[in-house]
Amino acid sequence: MGSKRWALLLAGVAGGAFGAIAILNSRPVSQVQAQEEPPRPEALAHADELSSAFRWVAKRTLPAVVSIRSVKKVPAGAMANSADPFRGLPFGDSPLDDLFGDLRERMREQQQGDDSPGVATGEGSGFIISADGVIMTNSHVVRGADEVVVILADGSEHKVKDIKADEFSDVAVLRIEADRKLPTLPLGDDAKVEIGDWVLAFGSPFGLDRTVTQGIISAKSRGLRNLPSRQEFLQTDAAINPGNSGGPLVNMRGEVIGINTAIETRSGGYDGVGFAVPVSLAQWVGDQLLADGKVRRAYLGLTLEDLTSELAGALDMAARRGVVVSEVRKASPADKAGVQVQDVILRLDNKEVSSRQQLISIAERLKIGSSYPLVAIRNGKEIELTVTVAEFPEQLADAGESMEELGVEVQVLTAEMAERLGMDATEGVVITAVKRGSIAARIGLQPGVVIARVGKTDIRTLDDFREALKAAKERGQLVLLLKTAKGTQLLSVPFR
Repeated sequence: MGSKRWALLLAGVAGGAFGAIAILNSRPVSQVQAQEEPPRPEALAHADELSSAFRWVAKRTLPAVVSIRSVKKVPAGAMANSADPFRGLPFGDSPLDDLFGDLRERMREQQQGDDSPGVATGEGSGFIISADGVIMTNSHVVRGADEVVVILADGSEHKVKDIKADEFSDVAVLRIEADRKLPTLPLGDDAKVEIGDWVLAFGSPFGLDRTVTQGIISAKSRGLRNLPSRQEFLQTDAAINPGNSGGPLVNMRGEVIGINTAIETRSGGYDGVGFAVPVSLAQWVGDQLLADGKVRRAYLGLTLEDLTSELAGALDMAARRGVVVSEVRKASPADKAGVQVQDVILRLDNKEVSSRQQLISIAERLKIGSSYPLVAIRNGKEIELTVTVAEFPEQLADAGESMEELGVEVQVLTAEMAERLGMDATEGVVITAVKRGSIAARIGLQPGVVIARVGKTDIRTLDDFREALKAAKERGQLVLLLKTAKGTQLLSVPFR
């Protein structure tokens, strides 16, 4: 009885299936689907609207996004004498990583056990900001390159004729010769961006051109001590990976609000935390680079600390707001204005201050030679001072002494510079500029790295450094003890 019942059920299913096939064969499938499609939930309609918005932004943005190929000549044996010359350098072998393709890994692979010169290439991204061929990207995408090629959306390749870069902001502008009017991207206003806003990230991760990913703004005014500039970043969870460096982060109006620059990662790839240079800073830097070829920054002359709960209690602060002054440089604009150690700065130029990165960001863009109100709390009482800002005395463009043999400009490390770089080092010289195509560029040295020793010579003065380089060149081998905020690294390379 039981087996007979199951047989009848199976036959019924089979019969229904064959009946359905007969019906489908008797009329067009489209008609059947149209008749049988259930009513669409309202949520799906909203999802379609969001998809339409993403498509609109992508179609508007992609024509102006470019891929950038950077070529560096690798000197013979440059990597063979160091297991990892990038370890300890800004962005190198760090949880905070840049997005410049896999250039470092390629250089390691090419040089292991190889004493012949070679060529290493890296991939980055950028976007067109002027129809006559001006492109914005990160400075680390083109740093030290012997040749830079821009690949447009139509696949055409163009050698870069002119590069202007600012290491502190990690912003660069490139110029190519355009034979036609190129598509451009409008620049937005990151001040209007809110946490939770949808954004799209564009670029060439792992060499995959014209890639689009979506996410939100996860945080604003994010300061990263790993960087010499200690500037503010936009944080996003949009998927960005090696090769995305220099690509645009775009809002839902199709406007650039940031330049994809770095990721926080434990895996070496996307872990959900990415950082972008705010477009307001990029535009301010880019305008000066295009006009003068360098960036002029205003200067207060302060060493600052974020206000922790412990500091707030010690200074009798009712609430945690503002930043604490830990040092005032003698004869600096702040000193002349009467700022004192342990003052808690609340506002500068009528703008609220909540972190030292934010204060630096506000201060550096003030008009040099002009006066601004500075509000602080001193001994529990609010005071207002007037500070007349001066030009930053340690600009990359003209700071330091040139060491042509290595291809760097350096300055003797001061306490203020060490604090700005987020390190405890007290002796050495700090790199302020790296010449393109030089030995320093080819082995990955960057502005903000401190050279504490050359060979067996501890570096305390420029003369120490100069003599030690001369001795190293005579030996044909350069041994450097390098320091950054993340630690130290010993680097050994041929030096001829």
